[in-house]
Amino acid sequence: MTNVIVAFATEEQCARCAAALEAGGIAVSWRCTSFSGVKRAFTLCGDGVLVSACRLPDGTVDDLAWDLGERAIVVAVGKAAQLETCGYPKLFRLRLPCSRGELASAVNMLLQLQRMRKPDRSEGEKRAIAAAKALLMDKFAMTEPEAHSYIEQQAMNQRRSKRDIAEDIIGGKTP
Repeated sequence: MTNVIVAFATEEQCARCAAALEAGGIAVSWRCTSFSGVKRAFTLCGDGVLVSACRLPDGTVDDLAWDLGERAIVVAVGKAAQLETCGYPKLFRLRLPCSRGELASAVNMLLQLQRMRKPDRSEGEKRAIAAAKALLMDKFAMTEPEAHSYIEQQAMNQRRSKRDIAEDIIGGKTP
């Protein structure tokens, strides 16, 4: 299952967006009202689709998209003038006003894209990678995105799977 995270400045806006998505058959995993809340949600869930207002109290959707990188497909929701300020090249934009059906349809399409982008991982592989990231974060004071990037980079450099790299880290063989 791919995670769907909604982020708006107020809980009421989050609830309206989540209700529209759930009416379209899309389960919402997290509701966030801040930039830091979104980052925390992605640290816990790994990846997914983010549906966000252009501006949150402590940051912008552009900043979030840059920080999350390949882990998230990001949809900025706003009026035309707000969307024009968004500069992240891989950002999807949904102009308001839009119907519930249009929102659900757009997110459904992006969920399919997210599923095609990522290979299916076994629970064991997910646990190993999460444990390795936690170890890197504790031992080397890395952030979650830094630990994630480190594992990915090592896997690419060594032409090995992320699970193999994670098991090496857990076993004390790297870094």
